[in-house]
Amino acid sequence: MKLSQQWKRLVAVALFVTCGVAVANAGQVKIGMTPKFTGVDYFIACENGAKKAAADLGVTLDWQGDPSGQESVAKQQACIQTFIDKGYDAIILSALDPSSFAPTLRQAMAEGIKVVTFDADVVPNARDAFVNGTTEDEMAIAMFKGLLEEQPAGGVLAIISSDPNASNQNARIEAINKAYNAHKDTLYKNFSFYPNIIYAGNNQAEADTKVNTLMTQESNLVGVFALSSMAGPAAGKACRDLGKPIGSISIQTISVPVSSIDDMESGLIKSVVLWQPYDLGYLAVEYAKGLVEGKIDKNAKTYASSLSGKIKIGNEKYESAHKVLDDNVVILSSAILFNLDNVGEFRGYPDATSGIK
Repeated sequence: MKLSQQWKRLVAVALFVTCGVAVANAGQVKIGMTPKFTGVDYFIACENGAKKAAADLGVTLDWQGDPSGQESVAKQQACIQTFIDKGYDAIILSALDPSSFAPTLRQAMAEGIKVVTFDADVVPNARDAFVNGTTEDEMAIAMFKGLLEEQPAGGVLAIISSDPNASNQNARIEAINKAYNAHKDTLYKNFSFYPNIIYAGNNQAEADTKVNTLMTQESNLVGVFALSSMAGPAAGKACRDLGKPIGSISIQTISVPVSSIDDMESGLIKSVVLWQPYDLGYLAVEYAKGLVEGKIDKNAKTYASSLSGKIKIGNEKYESAHKVLDDNVVILSSAILFNLDNVGEFRGYPDATSGIK
């Protein structure tokens, strides 16, 4: 019979006390963390933030992902099982799929392991909390605001996602449709949507090809909502390769700003919407540690972390406490509009100390 995590910790402490055995880091929280992808700028920043939190908070962190960058549901499942087998106190996951891991994660929770998702969620009953960058509604509103400023005359819009199973991007698509339907007879009456969502995949070369095809086929395209870390750079590349005039297509993208800086300098992209993935990784580790130690009030509507009220981006400061929504969804911050004026404040990429003052 397997011991729960709480009993394992108690046994370790008892051995230390009664036998005088020097158990290394007997009381240290051990966390296994796996990203959706490795080797991409967004998750590199998340990793750097998570490792900084582990160092600051005295946590043992095991960051695991496919070193080739070719993640799959099966590979993520293997990482999760490894964390369970090692008896870690918590698992942190950015899920490729919202439901495939649910039985395994529920098994982990039954054994006393705390489960936290970040960036991309699973079904709520298979985790203790979801740490998200910002609300999807706020992100959609910010993107439409930029679109209206750049394309007041209207035209055809397209949505570019990675794949149909990406839970975080599906939530963004829902929020974009919600914002559009709320004002389609007024603010957005001159806009229409391309009939199909472009699923550009999780490979940059594939994304480049599919977005190029979109811009070649749709002559009335005036704007794209690029919802993945690869979609924004693909849209910029397609505009350059096809010789699209600057300003003819508005690229509203959720992207690491450092990766889009050339397009911002050329005027092809005015700004990108994001949050600080470095801080998202940090917050996920801090929250998971709090769950393990029993310091989280799951009924509270706010959560004060060591980041709260201390991080400044441009003229905006992080809120004094993070919002906690239904189903224990913890929100890092408001959406951040990164442009040439504040791109240097993006944290944790291309190296761990970038943007950190």
